[in-house]
Amino acid sequence: MLKNWWSGFRATAAAAVLGSTLFAVPASADLRAERISEANASELLIGGSDAVGGVDDWYLANDVVEIIVDDPSRTHAKQNFGGSIVDAGLRDRTGEDQFARFFTVMNLSPQVTPNYDRIRAEVDSAGNFARLVVSNSRGIAVVQRGSSVVSAFDPTLPSEEVARALRVETEYRVQPGESFVRVTTTFRNDGEVAAPIFAYADTWMRGGRSMRAFVGNTQDPTKSSGFDHLGFGGTSILDIGGTLEPFDFVVVPGMRDYPPIGYAMFSPERIERGLVHFGVTSEHINLINVFVTDPGWHEVGLATLFDATSIELAPGESWSYERWFLIVGHPDVASATDVIFERTGLADGRSGVRGTVTPASEPCAVHVATADGAPVTQMLTRTTGPDAGRYRAILPPGDYRLTFRGPHREPFERDVTVGAGRFASVANVDLGGTGWLVFEQPFRDGGGGRVVVTGRDGTPPPTFEPELLDFTLDGALAESGSETHEIHFVGNESDPVRVPIAPGKYRLTATRGLLYGIDQLDIEVVTAGDAVAIRPFVVDRAVALDGFVSADMHVHAQASDDSGISNVARLRGYVAEHIDVMVSTDHDHIADFGPAIEELDVAEKIEVIIGVEVTSSTGSEAAPWTLGHHNAWPIEHRSNAHRQGAPPSQNLTLANLYALLRSDYGARVVQLNHPRPRSDDISEGAYFSHMATAGEAFDPNLPLTAPPNDTLLALATDGHTRAIDFDAIEIMNGNGAHLYHRVRDDWYALLRQGYLSTGTANSDTHGPSEIAAYPRNFVQLAAAAPFDPVAFDRAIRDGRVFGTTGPLIPEFRVSDAGSGGSTGGMGELVASKDGRVVVEFRVAAPDWVPVDEVRLVANGEVVHTWPLDAVAESDGTRFAHREELVLHGDVFLTLEAGAPLGVDRLAWIAEHPGPYTQVVAPGFVSAAFANPIFVDVDGNGRFDPPGPWPAEASPAWWLLIAVTGGLVLWGLQGRRPPTGSRSAQSPDRP
Repeated sequence: MLKNWWSGFRATAAAAVLGSTLFAVPASADLRAERISEANASELLIGGSDAVGGVDDWYLANDVVEIIVDDPSRTHAKQNFGGSIVDAGLRDRTGEDQFARFFTVMNLSPQVTPNYDRIRAEVDSAGNFARLVVSNSRGIAVVQRGSSVVSAFDPTLPSEEVARALRVETEYRVQPGESFVRVTTTFRNDGEVAAPIFAYADTWMRGGRSMRAFVGNTQDPTKSSGFDHLGFGGTSILDIGGTLEPFDFVVVPGMRDYPPIGYAMFSPERIERGLVHFGVTSEHINLINVFVTDPGWHEVGLATLFDATSIELAPGESWSYERWFLIVGHPDVASATDVIFERTGLADGRSGVRGTVTPASEPCAVHVATADGAPVTQMLTRTTGPDAGRYRAILPPGDYRLTFRGPHREPFERDVTVGAGRFASVANVDLGGTGWLVFEQPFRDGGGGRVVVTGRDGTPPPTFEPELLDFTLDGALAESGSETHEIHFVGNESDPVRVPIAPGKYRLTATRGLLYGIDQLDIEVVTAGDAVAIRPFVVDRAVALDGFVSADMHVHAQASDDSGISNVARLRGYVAEHIDVMVSTDHDHIADFGPAIEELDVAEKIEVIIGVEVTSSTGSEAAPWTLGHHNAWPIEHRSNAHRQGAPPSQNLTLANLYALLRSDYGARVVQLNHPRPRSDDISEGAYFSHMATAGEAFDPNLPLTAPPNDTLLALATDGHTRAIDFDAIEIMNGNGAHLYHRVRDDWYALLRQGYLSTGTANSDTHGPSEIAAYPRNFVQLAAAAPFDPVAFDRAIRDGRVFGTTGPLIPEFRVSDAGSGGSTGGMGELVASKDGRVVVEFRVAAPDWVPVDEVRLVANGEVVHTWPLDAVAESDGTRFAHREELVLHGDVFLTLEAGAPLGVDRLAWIAEHPGPYTQVVAPGFVSAAFANPIFVDVDGNGRFDPPGPWPAEASPAWWLLIAVTGGLVLWGLQGRRPPTGSRSAQSPDRP
């Protein structure tokens, strides 16, 4: 019924609605189109959690909306050029931008792009419109990967002749009184041969744990996806073919905890002609694709895609595509569909649904579907002001089902019929009350901590800060930018006191990180309105770790385009974990944590170092397979600069990027992030899977001078910086246990060949579901206070670090067993004239952390394993040991502890039930590694690396080490490791 009514109504109303709204505009609107300068930046920059624009970008506005288009010269993040919308807001407000950006792909391939290099700004003299126009003067860009023969047979890649002759122009236009920007892209073939250009797509970067996309189809509502999408993780046209869906609008409401905003994209012109878009919705993006020459398809499969590759633009032919980018002032779908439905003739604005919800002070999402379940729109009630508790949406007449979702309540439904010319009023919906957790003094000592709340006896875990959207990919809920079942306390007046929760039985687990014990409490919230007072938790120090500071050096928050968590929430989580140093590394943005530190009053509790994750995501001529991801710090925050001063990430060689980071941006530490992917496929963000130019994976069994490894030795234009010159390499990233094992092999292969980078362990946390500072680093510093960031960075570069998801290494040293020798710790060089050394170490952990074994590793091979079954001693010690070795050549020694190597993550978790695997660090495997101690045996004053892995690798190759000492367990003998002078000499780093 609804589908038939929709079709009929459009035919009779579309022309009238469009005609009446396009030209009924105020005569004296404030139209602007200009470049941003230092002089006008404070007036024109939109600001907000995802603000990108800066000086030398371009501003466009009418009296309602404003956008910023980045200058075509920008080479950041997703493309090798600018010219796209990067910020968007409403003219009467500031600091509200949540828009990440659009970036463009052609022929459904990231290797084909418009290559904009020009921009102009115009305001019509009569005041009817203002516009920015971007264009290319050198033709489109086609990045070839691999051999020219392979590229020649790729139907998505035009030839060089075609690419040079194809002109692309995109106009961003605003007119007075309109709440949208008209975006028109025109292709023109100036060549003498047909151009095989068959598809054009706006790729809407939303971010995986940020805003959610609602996708609708007004021409066939049964094809609307709403918030429920097919997953997409592929990179080729064949991967895309199975997930392309027809639609004609996309709405992306902003996140509730930020200033209210929402965005949408639709094309009234295409809808009027009966044309749809085809695209995919993934964790991070919406691909909004159209086929050039508009073949009129309403379904797309592999056969259709094959036909699409035959579409051509004849010599001298042009093709244009117009769509509207809508900006609204409330973070729900209905604020956008109210405009879309009217503008496209689907509804006339006189019919719809409205009602109220109590309690009015709590948010409620009202999802609207047709009677047979097709999603139509979604409303979000306001929680303050005269409209608190109210909802309203424009709808065409028909039968609908409303689903009400409130925090800490079960969803429920109401059916409603909307008649022509009227709004159906729904009787007030009472959501009912919640229970409460009351924290008068969360921790007995007045400090902070993390409290994990889990359900028991059939009660599901709670969801704090719920989205109320149920955004799914392949039927599974996607990771959220706000939802959590944890409560974080920093130990001052900013902490929450009353936390709402549904009635049920719960277990509360309090933790403060890996140096502390835990405390647990079982409670029951009997009924709605029940307020349960939580007694103070007692979480005492379990392990002393003098001379170390804890640090996480890969952290994302609100400035990252794939993270929605606020700086305040992010900082609160790290203080609760008792982390000493947090390095902020947002994607291609420079964060400012000053306001968050001030708001939480935690300047004395944590050090925040501002850095960046340089995120190369698209191939270029300099790096066809991208540059991967790399952290650098410190980087200065500049509020008026593009991306607040972030360095470029595109169209560079990796060696030149490293040189630039150090010379122009002052970075003291450069870290190679997550160099391996989760599969054996090439991954943009995993540098060792492609090495930018090789298109092949790094091979730890080959010398650095052999292909493809030799690409790491390519020089920058400065004549000395190389792609291998990262100071640190991320051995542990999040809960990727199998990635740890792979990168561990890479790291040891580099060390064996004398390329000495520090191994690190970082969380790479984006959203609340990823645990802050798991894994983490412990950095050895000589001075306790005050904190010296220069000394901290030096300690990292020198390798005075161990990384861990649980076990701790308070002591690890090597001493010459003869007279007059030296003693050294991590990152240091020990001289031993006759090769006789003593290795001394202690492994510790709180009693809730599993530690199965300890391993001594020489030159990358395990030379001894000690299984552990003992419980922790009073100081947390699990194993203390002294081993005497005779070495017959220079050696680097490392120590590892935790789960056995090669263990299956899920099997290990199942075999270790308890607080670690089930509550505090779910999904993690207990593991720790120490950075190496180097031993100079030949007396030349340096570490001479042993070289690549032997051609005939054998577990016995390490027999150059003769174990001559007995196994002495200090814990059984009541002894501590002997103290001695520590050498300050570090090995030479090539």
